[in-house]
Amino acid sequence: MVPRRDGAETIAVTILGGYLGSGKTTRINTLLAEHAQEARIAVVVNDFGAVNIDADLVKARSGDMLELSNGCICCSLADGMAAVMERLAALDPCPAHVVMEVSGVGNPGEVARWAGLPGFRRNAVVVCADAETIEERASDRWVADTVRTQLASADLLLLTKTDLVGHDELAQVRAWLESTVPGVPVHDDLRTLDALLVDPLNAPTSRAGTRSPSGQHDEHVSWAITSSDPVDADRVLDYVRSLPDHVVRAKGVLRTWQQPDRRTVVQRVGRRWEAHDDGPWQAGDTTRLVVISPAASGLPEELPGLNEVFAS
Repeated sequence: MVPRRDGAETIAVTILGGYLGSGKTTRINTLLAEHAQEARIAVVVNDFGAVNIDADLVKARSGDMLELSNGCICCSLADGMAAVMERLAALDPCPAHVVMEVSGVGNPGEVARWAGLPGFRRNAVVVCADAETIEERASDRWVADTVRTQLASADLLLLTKTDLVGHDELAQVRAWLESTVPGVPVHDDLRTLDALLVDPLNAPTSRAGTRSPSGQHDEHVSWAITSSDPVDADRVLDYVRSLPDHVVRAKGVLRTWQQPDRRTVVQRVGRRWEAHDDGPWQAGDTTRLVVISPAASGLPEELPGLNEVFAS
């Protein structure tokens, strides 16, 4: 989470979209059942009935909100988005992340606007694409506009149901997505959503690639670096922008040459990146940058350029 200047904490919002049957609810079920307690997650869904929550996991129920024993919260949209957002903002302790599941015929880009409310910040729009049917649906006379609008709204595309297609067909679908929505990273690792919810600044500090310590994201690797000296903001931003498409997450807190008395937060999720002033630099703060990528991406143990970008 990123502290607001008034000392409160903003809540990261990840939007999960995709056409009917693309696997959104399966990802939500897995998230609620398996996510580690180090991240307090709130999941907003259209209907509790579609989410298979083990009764033993339910700690308490209040109206359209479930509190789970693993620290997660599950909310229904029965009263509308505005009411849900107000309830989430008022929780104490507040969630670290909110994951919003969009209706299978909804526009994730429109729902993402709710992340602009005070106290919240947009993390990413993740759109699920069924590897077996996405091309067919994207050309269907009745649903093509809906499907293509969903794809175009994505910061990151998550290929699902890959076990239903062969290797060559999967490669073809990936190529089709990359040409249909240029610049949007395409992933087929179903733990990518979990990795997006990890605050990488809580990862261990190392100059080499390392397995994530949580045990929940062992298909991803992370790289981290710190510095006791101010860094060049332009150099770090150029580096973050130039990271390969398969990088899932990058986040840094910087003390820069340009503004040594200010705290600059820079982050990238999928194709989106941003940098913003986060208030005065505090005694004890450390300049640091963390990058997370799927293990299968083939990036070397020493991430190219990482040390150089922090060089004085």
